[in-house]
Amino acid sequence: MKNKIILSTDTMVGYGLDMIFDMAKNCGYNGIDLAISKWFDAWNENYVESLVKKYELPVYSIQTSSLLNSKEMNKVLDLCEKTDCDLITINAPKFFDFKAYSFISNNIAEYQNQNPALHFAIINPEDTNVFALPIPAYHFNNIVDIIKKYGCNLALDIANMNSDDLEGVFINKLDEFAPYLGLVYISDKSKKGETHLLPGEGILKLPTFLKKIKKAGYLRPFSIKLSLSKEELADVDKIEILLIKAREYIEKYYEDLN
Repeated sequence: MKNKIILSTDTMVGYGLDMIFDMAKNCGYNGIDLAISKWFDAWNENYVESLVKKYELPVYSIQTSSLLNSKEMNKVLDLCEKTDCDLITINAPKFFDFKAYSFISNNIAEYQNQNPALHFAIINPEDTNVFALPIPAYHFNNIVDIIKKYGCNLALDIANMNSDDLEGVFINKLDEFAPYLGLVYISDKSKKGETHLLPGEGILKLPTFLKKIKKAGYLRPFSIKLSLSKEELADVDKIEILLIKAREYIEKYYEDLN
């Protein structure tokens, strides 16, 4: 398949980056989605560059924390320069985090102007809807606002979307949204709302989504971001099995589509 399948380091919280790069390589991933908020070693651009070279795995996306400020953004820009990464994905601020929201909304346009070679995309938070709802605008729940009001691309985390909205509205409008998708996070969710499950183990109609997004001409990467239990994280062999299953799921359903 033309689309790259990359591993979000968020999947292996508690592991060092060297181990994560090694696991991604062994499990057949094409690259890394680097979340810098949980790893001190991710802030060392020279070290990250050395891992890219060691494992011959590019960093396709650098993911900020939800507490984004100027110091963190400057570090992300340094990482992009060192690793030749062209995509910055921004985790939306938590509810009532006016400080982070203000930083993003007041500065994102200027960062884009100063760095025309980079793509900036906001990751939709949990229970995202397509259109306006009576919710605080600063939560970035409205994906139309992310694209139009803030002029950003969308890093679509489908497990964070309201499932009815995803399958009833968004999928049918993928042709319109596809040009603005900087990255797509693939995982599943349960009936209870638990997110980032292994693809195929929840309620989302992922084969239908993959069919529609392929038809819409999406060519950028898919990132695997899973929420693993402590028991799973304690078993390296189990992690490897899950990562291979996730990659093969996307390849199977995406490549089988005509």
